[in-house]
Amino acid sequence: MILPRSVLAGLFHRCASLGDAGIAALNEAGDRTGAEAVALFGDSPDALPAAEFWVFLDEILRKAGLGSISFKPGGGGFAAIAWRDSAEATASGDLRCHFATVLLRSVLSRVAGRAVEVAAVQCGGGTEPCWYLFGSAETIQRVLADGPSRTGGQER
Repeated sequence: MILPRSVLAGLFHRCASLGDAGIAALNEAGDRTGAEAVALFGDSPDALPAAEFWVFLDEILRKAGLGSISFKPGGGGFAAIAWRDSAEATASGDLRCHFATVLLRSVLSRVAGRAVEVAAVQCGGGTEPCWYLFGSAETIQRVLADGPSRTGGQER
C-alpha cells in the first residue's frame, strides 16, 4: 500500500528536524513506496508500452497524492521526468526531493531489472515542476558534467 498523502506530509515534516537520519528515513520510504507502486503494475510491468507505463505511473502518484509526472525522452541514453508536487509535499521543502529521487529510482530499477540512476537537476520550489534525469550512472554523470545546457533551460 502506498502511504496516504497526509501520512507522507507528516513524515516529511518530521524528517525535516532529523538531519541525515531524516534523509535516510525518507530514502527508505521512497524505496518502499517505489516497490509498492511497481506491485500495482501487475506481473509484467516491463511488458507495458512506454506511453502506457508513464500514464499509469502518473495515475498511481496522483491517486496517492504525491503529485503528477510527465516524461520527456532525451538524447544520448537519458530522459527527463517533470514532477509537480502536491501541496502537502511542497510544504516540506527540499526534503521531498530525496523521497522522490529514491521512489523514481526504485520504480525504474525494478521495472528495468537493473540499476537505473536518477538525479534531481532542478527543483521547482512548488510553483514549477522538479526535473529528474534518469539513465545509467555513467550517462547521468556525463550529462551532469556537461552542465546546464544539457539539464536545464529552454529545451524542457
